[in-house]
Parts: sequence; structure tokens; C-alpha cells
Amino acid sequence: MKPSVEQLDCSALAAKVGSRLLDVGAPLAACLAGGDGQECDAALASLRNPWAIEDDPGAFHTTGWRGAHVSAHSPRVVAVESAEDIAAAVDFAREHGARLVIKGTGHDYLGRSSDPGALMIWTHRMREVAVHDSFVPAGSPSGEAGVPGITVGAGTRWLEAYQALLPYGRYVQGGGCVTVGAAGGFTQGGGFGNLSRRYGTAAGNVLEAEVVLASGEIVTANAVQHPDLFWALRGGGGGTFGVV
Repeated sequence: MKPSVEQLDCSALAAKVGSRLLDVGAPLAACLAGGDGQECDAALASLRNPWAIEDDPGAFHTTGWRGAHVSAHSPRVVAVESAEDIAAAVDFAREHGARLVIKGTGHDYLGRSSDPGALMIWTHRMREVAVHDSFVPAGSPSGEAGVPGITVGAGTRWLEAYQALLPYGRYVQGGGCVTVGAAGGFTQGGGFGNLSRRYGTAAGNVLEAEVVLASGEIVTANAVQHPDLFWALRGGGGGTFGVV
């Protein structure tokens, strides 16, 4: 059995990621501990707010499926802000034989982003967005024509992606639920949206992905570089082949 992250000495990881290594409590701790009514009421109110849920690494958009799983928070989280932070967490988990989960917005109703004994990679803070008039994937032949594109951080929600494109009069194939992550499970799982019959799936429109592999290596995958990985990421499921 793999050790719980609580049993491990995380000092080496803390030296790499600093204050981004967090100890996490249950979002309903005030209610479970029999705290005063105001604290419990505030906690319950937060869990009715999807944006508040996503600000809490211990909270999820579902408590689980009856008879299948119960969403349970990881006790220790790396609130990653770069690919290097992600690589540090992946390296730590691999070297110590620890379980590892990846949480973006916490919409995974199958419970794959929750594990009470795992180290969590929490991508919520990586929400930078850039709009490109002419994007050319890395490693493309000289003179390759670019196409309009958008680059989103691992924690970007669809609302933020849509808002960034609005001044340009452009559309990106995303989801109807605007609190869902743009780069996470939706896109990596295929990404069928309201306009997919006209514009295809989110996965089919991906141009490039920066990926941290299980080895800790950071690679750029597209049709030219790591094409097999690029193909697999577009529909193989979030976190299956690496951390995007």
C-alpha cells in the first residue's frame, strides 16, 4: 500500500515550492467539530457558491456518487504556479511512492481529483490567458502560417477564456458551464460543447500543450513534437498521460 502523504517528510518538497505547499482541512470542519452556528452556516453557504468551492483546495463540486465514492480532500496540497512547481510535486510523489491527484476546478464527478492520502497538485492559481492573432506551434517548419489561438493556464475557467476573446469577436470551443476548467478534464476528455456540430470538439481544436510527464520532464506536445503524446492527450482523459 502506498503511504499517506501525511506520513512523509515533505521538507525537501517545501524547500522547492515554499509557501505553495499547504496543509488542507475539510471545508465543513466548523460543522463537523460542532462549532458555533455562524461558522457552520458560513461554511455551508460557501459550498453553495461554485466560485468559493474553487478557491478551497479541499472542496469539490460533488460529494460523490452513492455506492461509488466519497469525495475526500487531500491533507497536503501544492498550489502550483508554474510547470516547475508541478514537476517538483510529481518528482516527490514518484520518489516516495506516494499517491498523486490533480485538481483544477473540482468538477470531476468520478472522484479522480480527490484522495484523502494523496498529494494534490492544485492548478487553480494558474489562470493566465493570452490571445494570439497568429499562433505557430513550437518546432514547426520555418515559414509555417499561424492561426488565431488562445493560450490558457491550467486553472483557467471557461468564463475567463470567453471573456478574453470577447473583445476580438472570437469563439473557442468550450463548455456551457463557465466554472469548468478550460485546460483540464473537459478538453482532455474530448470536450463536446454546444457548437461542436459546427466547430468540432475542444480536444480536436487543441494546437499545443505543455505537459509534465511522470518522469518530471517538462515537454511541449503538438503535431510536430511528441505527436503520440499530443494525440493521446486529446481525449484520453485528464491526468492520464501527464499534467497539462
